[in-house]
Amino acid sequence: MSRSRQPPLVTGISPNEGISWTKVTIRGENLGTGSTDLIGLTICGHNCLLTAEWMSASKIVCRVGQAKNDKGDIIVTTKSGGRGTSTVSFKLLKPEKIGILDQSAVWVDEMNYYDTRTDRNKGIPPLSLRPANPLGIEIDKGRFPQKDLEALFPGMSADFTSENFSAAWYLIENHSTTRFVDNNNVFKTSDSICIVT
Repeated sequence: MSRSRQPPLVTGISPNEGISWTKVTIRGENLGTGSTDLIGLTICGHNCLLTAEWMSASKIVCRVGQAKNDKGDIIVTTKSGGRGTSTVSFKLLKPEKIGILDQSAVWVDEMNYYDTRTDRNKGIPPLSLRPANPLGIEIDKGRFPQKDLEALFPGMSADFTSENFSAAWYLIENHSTTRFVDNNNVFKTSDSICIVT
């Protein structure tokens, strides 16, 4: 005599609140026999099946989408067990505007970008990304030794995402040989650099 499959039951979600596209781990019982058995997943009324990654019969990882409700159940549907129930809920938060240096509790996946300083691809969190050439002028590095720049600008940095960014250090390090008369957007007036917008 074969035992009939029980419907899915969601007993936990981590984190239990977040903004849209937050990555969550769903835990429970009878969450499917495999990735092909999982045929439905909704969080707060939004279909999250496209982002779902079935890990085991007790764990699924997915991203919360643009939910219809501010708070709602996590419902898993499988071929083997049908539509399930949930003993927990997820609370959708409205996203706050944050600056590049503000701390955030939102999980951010790493992604690749091309680092011009090391001439190779590098994984870095998106909040730390910066354009390779913000002035649009050809970069010419290596004229001044790094140790001399550190001595000239103690406690400062040429990284413009840093709180202690020094524009002078950045210009000396990257544009010390730039001829201002050759560039349509930049020109020299006395001893200062002016950028035309």
